[in-house]
Amino acid sequence: MEDAFAREVTLRSLLRSKGYEFDEENHWWSRAWTTNGGKEKVIEVCIKTDDGEWNKLMMTPEGYIFSAESINGGVD
Repeated sequence: MEDAFAREVTLRSLLRSKGYEFDEENHWWSRAWTTNGGKEKVIEVCIKTDDGEWNKLMMTPEGYIFSAESINGGVD
């Protein structure tokens, strides 16, 4: 149990160091990107699922998810 807790603390610290902020309303970590010279915005979300796995989602500000992957073990 202590190893799982340590991994959780490490991942959350890594997310913070990479510019993610915790969104209490949605219960996820997110950061925003702009592309095409600032014309488009992308939201990158890291979320822990009910089974304890971590996933990264790429979505539009309107909530359209266009990419999803498991990130257990690391965050880019």
